[in-house]
Amino acid sequence: MEEPQEWDDDKELTDLEKIQLEEIMLAAAYENSYRVLTNKIDFADLVEEKNLIGISAIMAYDPTSGIRKEELDNMIRFYIDQDEPEYYLRCAELKKIYDEIT
Repeated sequence: MEEPQEWDDDKELTDLEKIQLEEIMLAAAYENSYRVLTNKIDFADLVEEKNLIGISAIMAYDPTSGIRKEELDNMIRFYIDQDEPEYYLRCAELKKIYDEIT
């Protein structure tokens, strides 16, 4: 996964660059969220890991209140759209979590 690049406050982004940046940020948020939800990393450890390389630990949900079904559904759809075998396995893991949410 591509990490966000250094930001230049003086540079004006084109519409295409804005879309690309949003896609990178969304992918990063889903990756971070997936790792936390599947207990591959603790949220505090994720924050520390990202802090060490100078970026924020963006998430697709609020980790203090837990993920909602709608947010989890969006993550599953995102991984389905990636059309890669690795991501189908993620969908299966996330679907189990989805089914456990009341």
